[in-house]
Amino acid sequence: MTVDMGTLQLRLERALTAWVPWQRWYGSKGRPPHGASIVGTTAFSDTLRTGGARGVLLLLRVTFADGGPPEYYQVPVGMRAVLALELEPYVIAGVDDLFVYEAVGDSALVGALLGLTGARSVPPGTSRPLGVEQTHTSVVVDERYLLKIFRRISTGTNPDVELLRALGATANPHVTGLRGAVEGELDGEPVTYAMVQDYLPEATDGFTAACAAVAACAAASTGAATSTGTSASTGAAHQGAFVPEARAMGEAVARVHADLARRLGTAPTGAAELAALRRDLAADLDEAARRVPALRPLRPAVRAAYERLAVLASGPPAQRVHGDLHLGQLLRSSTGWILVDFEGAPGVPLAERRARHSPLSDIAGMLRSFDYAARCAGVPDTGRWTARCADAFCDGYARVSGLDPREHTLLLRACVLARAVHEVVYEHDHRPERTSLPLAAVAELAQHGHLNSGNQAW
Repeated sequence: MTVDMGTLQLRLERALTAWVPWQRWYGSKGRPPHGASIVGTTAFSDTLRTGGARGVLLLLRVTFADGGPPEYYQVPVGMRAVLALELEPYVIAGVDDLFVYEAVGDSALVGALLGLTGARSVPPGTSRPLGVEQTHTSVVVDERYLLKIFRRISTGTNPDVELLRALGATANPHVTGLRGAVEGELDGEPVTYAMVQDYLPEATDGFTAACAAVAACAAASTGAATSTGTSASTGAAHQGAFVPEARAMGEAVARVHADLARRLGTAPTGAAELAALRRDLAADLDEAARRVPALRPLRPAVRAAYERLAVLASGPPAQRVHGDLHLGQLLRSSTGWILVDFEGAPGVPLAERRARHSPLSDIAGMLRSFDYAARCAGVPDTGRWTARCADAFCDGYARVSGLDPREHTLLLRACVLARAVHEVVYEHDHRPERTSLPLAAVAELAQHGHLNSGNQAW
């Protein structure tokens, strides 16, 4: 049902224009909005069922002073005349006699919002925002379900919903179950507003597990070097402590790739496709260097690595892939490794995220992530750990899929470089204090063809 915002709208739009740029999910960092206008409203609760709160989904059209294309964002809000203390951190504005706040902090409104997803088996109950760095907003419900609210709205079905539906039809054991989704239209095209899926409360994400393994490895190596009578093999044993996990990750990714290929098809990768890839990578590099000046001295070497693809006549078939795969997108559950967050890389247009890509792009994301975990741990001499994990991952992937990524060195190296360049831009925009980590990897890969820390050919 449509809600008439009446006299609230103008004042609320002004407040939202100031509020939106400070949100973690805002996609155009460094570009303050010229204005945020409310172009759609959908009520999802009334004041009787939710203890005096009205819930409304706001669709915002954000425009920019530089004349660039507008962006659309979704903000679920609650409106109350009296605000409970626990809701104060979520306040957006006070408008007349109402508090307007983000509905994700209000369990009653989250329960009402669940009703829009069509998830019959998911009862409303206690809820809490997940509180992690994401381009969407996730809310845990009853510690059993995860309500994911997509913030940046683009036309086309969100890949997270699309791919989980495809994988659900195969009963793939490496994904969580999709319970429902909120879908609609924008400018006559389908859009996805939210989804709900199973939540794994006891799971550990791969990045946390990897960083712990790196730290343990470094501690064991230090102890082996300083303790008399300690076997030299102790440090080596710890170097390999995460290897079985990395191999199992490779197997899980290979099974997901295989099911996506079966359900959604593949396309050949020939000389024409590789030439288009070179052009796209070069264009992405130029844009990245424009945004991050520290990349500019490295641009010639990176471009030269991309140009080496010209000698290739073909590559692995393109298919639908995860699109933003790294250690943080894998969860270790009681049944094995689970892949999550299939919506693709932040900032990439939805049409590109829904296109077919080389499976090596996902593998490159994982290889970069092993190196990133080692660098984030801040301990010296972790190159051997990185190399062993990367090889184990490729071993696991090859065992299940029959495709050994290491047999496609030039293409894999280009994909890893592209991933590192993407990381530089991402960190520059969101965590500038970490920009030096992927920047160092770009320098090593571009100048030496491998990471100095591990002497890897990727």
